[in-house]
Amino acid sequence: MNVRGIASDTGDEMTLELPDFSAEEIGQLSNLSLSSNELKSKIDNLAISADAKVLLFQFAKQVVRVGETVVKIGQKVLETILAVIKAYPHTSFGLVFGAVAGTLVGTIPMIGWVLGPLVTPIFILFGMSVGAVMDIADKAVERRIKASLAQYEPLRG
Repeated sequence: MNVRGIASDTGDEMTLELPDFSAEEIGQLSNLSLSSNELKSKIDNLAISADAKVLLFQFAKQVVRVGETVVKIGQKVLETILAVIKAYPHTSFGLVFGAVAGTLVGTIPMIGWVLGPLVTPIFILFGMSVGAVMDIADKAVERRIKASLAQYEPLRG
């Protein structure tokens, strides 16, 4: 089955042949848990800048054609991200905390440009690890991650 997408910034078209893609898998990708208005409302309620919200709205509008079916892949990915953030709040917080801490180290005059690129990934991994340990204390969390990601497995090609 052919999967076709068009890059929004360049207009370039990409086609990928996925022979093992089934109608059931297309149905999973097409099945949205939120309407466009509900997703818009969730994005509007995020504590982020207006510019970031605009970028999320643009991302949500991205689509791919799988055979004869149009899949709102941008909206599907955002739904998955919001679900992961809701299911794994400690890991999400740890990731953001690590990124902010690394960025702050990178802004220190003179030594920041040397330490920033080294320390930022370490802080991100540390923050995520600490958060994940807290989240994975509940074994059901790991099963929910795998279930959330399983719907994207056919797209690996």
